[in-house]
Amino acid sequence: RIGKTMDINKIIDKMKDNIVLVEYTSLISGTKKVREMTLSYDYIPKPSQIFTNLPTGDKMIAFDLEFNRWDDIDPETILSWKVMQQDFKQVQKDLTELNSDGD
Repeated sequence: RIGKTMDINKIIDKMKDNIVLVEYTSLISGTKKVREMTLSYDYIPKPSQIFTNLPTGDKMIAFDLEFNRWDDIDPETILSWKVMQQDFKQVQKDLTELNSDGD
């Protein structure tokens, strides 16, 4: 468990321009979750662009791309995180649009 010693501001800064894969423990169910989260309006649908990029109290708010909604995470429950190097949904779309000779 990483706890509050982790620099949550670093995660928030990365989310402002990227998709970040966050592994954390749900406070409600106690189960481990792995979610693609972001604060970048490049990835957030227009109707959902209503929050600011600020932690609230002892929670962090980010947009969950899988469920298409804002969610809060207790920083003490974050097990790991990493910046996604590319938008895998876009890569998959690009691959399916290739013609038969791969161009």
